[in-house]
Order: sequence, then C-alpha cells, then structure tokens
Amino acid sequence: MPDTADQLPDLPADWPNRSTSRCVIASGLRWHVQRAGTGPLVLLVHGSAGATHTWREILPLLTPWAEVVAIDLPGHGFTTGDTPDQLSLRGMAEALRELLRVLDVHPAIGVGHSAGAAVLLQLCSSREVAPQSVIGINSALVSLNALGQIFLPVSRALADIGILRAGAAALLRSGTLTRALLRSTGSPLDPAQEARYVALLSSERRVGATLRMMSRWDLDALVATFPTLTIPVTLVHSTNEPWVPFADLLRTTRTIPDRRVIDVSPAGHLIPDEQPLRVASIIRDTFEARPASPE
Repeated sequence: MPDTADQLPDLPADWPNRSTSRCVIASGLRWHVQRAGTGPLVLLVHGSAGATHTWREILPLLTPWAEVVAIDLPGHGFTTGDTPDQLSLRGMAEALRELLRVLDVHPAIGVGHSAGAAVLLQLCSSREVAPQSVIGINSALVSLNALGQIFLPVSRALADIGILRAGAAALLRSGTLTRALLRSTGSPLDPAQEARYVALLSSERRVGATLRMMSRWDLDALVATFPTLTIPVTLVHSTNEPWVPFADLLRTTRTIPDRRVIDVSPAGHLIPDEQPLRVASIIRDTFEARPASPE
C-alpha cells in the first residue's frame, strides 16, 4: 500500500504538488508517486534527468476532471534504481507495469515527455498495458546518429567508473554546466524550476542513473514494434526545438499506424514548462476524442 511522502526523506518540503506525493514499493524499487483527482486516469511520465516537477503546473489543471498519476522513473528524482537492467528502456517499462499493477490503476491516457514517451510506447508494445491513447511531448524517439555512436562509450564510462561519475556530478553541482544544458533546450525556466534541475543534477546517484539510461537506450528495438501498435499516438512537438529534430522524429515514427502530429511552435524542448495550459488542453481534447470503449 502507498505510504505518505514522509517515507521519502530526501523529498524537499517545497517540492511541487508535494501534498499528492506518496512512497510506493513495487518491482523491488521505492517509487515517488504523485496521485490526485478523480475520473479517467492520466499517467504522466517525465524524461531523462527529470522528475514529477516536469508536471508541476499541468497536474492541478487535470485534476478537476481526471485522476492523475505522475511518477519518478527508476533512478530519477526520488525513485530508487541504479542497475543497468533497471535503467534500460525495457527494464523501466517492465518496472512501471508492475507499479501500475500494485496501484491497481489502468491509464486511459499516457503522457510522456521526451524519453518518457519512449518508456510509454515500450510499455504499450507488450499490450499488457493498453491506454486508449498515448501522447508524446517532444518525444525522444530518434535513433542515435554518428555523434551518438561516439557518445555512447563515453557515457558508459562515465556511468560505470565511480571517479568519473563523481567528477561529472561535481561539474553539474556548481550549476554552471546544468544551466548551460537547460539553456540549450531553448526553454526559459523560472528561477525556482531551474534550481530544482540544478539540485537534482548535483547528485552523483542521479547523474549516474541518467548516464546509464542514456548509454543503454535501445530505441531501434522499440521502433521495430511501431507497426504493431494498436493505439492512437499523438506527437506534440515544436519544429524549432533543438534536442529532437522534427524531420527525424517524423521519419522514425512513420510506421505507427494511427499517428497524429500537433505543432506547438515556437517552443523549446521543455514544452510542459513553457506551455502547461496548451498541454493540459491537448490531453483533455485527446481524451474526449478517444475511441469509445466497447460495451
């Protein structure tokens, strides 16, 4: 059964929507889960190096009509998990499936930002969890290019060698590098939200988890499942965002049978921070347009 947020001793007192936070044990992990509202279930999944604060403004916009479950992925935010298997795409999806079983919830809509969209689509590929629609926001579904192939062994070394991982965390802890990374997303953040990212990325544990996640991300296997998807997929994207090239995303997802694209340009990579009202509206509209459930 879920426990209170007091079971998450490192969760800051001013964490967004903290009153909805709970500790849940599932799949051998201690999860940070935020749950609020009543109605059809909307599952929110953040991206790499993120946490539930991604949805800080969106969650309360949804709860008047929906039950919302937002989670910290394994190794991220305030959820445990540090092994390569736990941080692989397949491992995260399997752990999330078990969490949903423990919570005894069945999402009507799954919403993923960046890498969170990949986790949701991996989850749906097994057909054991079948939301009526999936929404990907600036979805990180693009296979690695030549630069990525060079980066892979570097990120793996940073993840696996403690002294290198600690050095990466030390660089991020100063805030200078983290702020530069945040600026590279093209999304303006207010000082409080920026400070949360800096705090999260000053942790060696979280830096290591993010690097392990990035170094073992198997998108090719996921993309191969796209033709078999039986649910509608909505891609909310900005054509000018710098992290996931729009043309590459369209090419990679062309085999999804029921794909819709919504352009919210201009916006950077962190659309949930920039356009919470628009994202909340798209979620509501997607739910209302979903296929009717069979009687």
